[in-house]
Amino acid sequence: MHAKDRTGWDGEQLAADFLEAKGHRVVERRWRTPTGELDLVTLDEGTLVGVEVKTRRGIGYGHPLEAVNGKKLRRLHLLVREYALTHSLRMPHRVDAVGIVMPTRGAEAVSIEHLVGVV
Repeated sequence: MHAKDRTGWDGEQLAADFLEAKGHRVVERRWRTPTGELDLVTLDEGTLVGVEVKTRRGIGYGHPLEAVNGKKLRRLHLLVREYALTHSLRMPHRVDAVGIVMPTRGAEAVSIEHLVGVV
C-alpha cells in the first residue's frame, strides 16, 4: 500500500473513532457509486450524515479542509441523497467534513477538526 493510501485509511479510522465518541454510529465506510464515494456514512441522532475525511501529514499544502471545495460539496450532497434513496431511508440528512493533520514524527499531536452541516 502506498504511503498516501495508508494515510487516508488511518485518517478515516481516526475520524470514525472521533465521531463515534461524539455519539455517531458508523453504518458504512467507503460507499461507492458511479457518482463518487462517501468516506463514512453515519447516523447522528436520527440524521443521516455523509462524511468527507481529508487527512494530511502536515499543512505545507494547506489545511486538509481547504480541499473540500464547492464542486466536491455538490457531489457529496448528491451522494448522501443517493445513499438515502438506495437504502429507502426517509430521514433528514447532511454532509459533514473531518480534517485531520497527522504529523509523521516528533511530539506534534494529531489534530482533528469536524465541520457539521457543510453547505
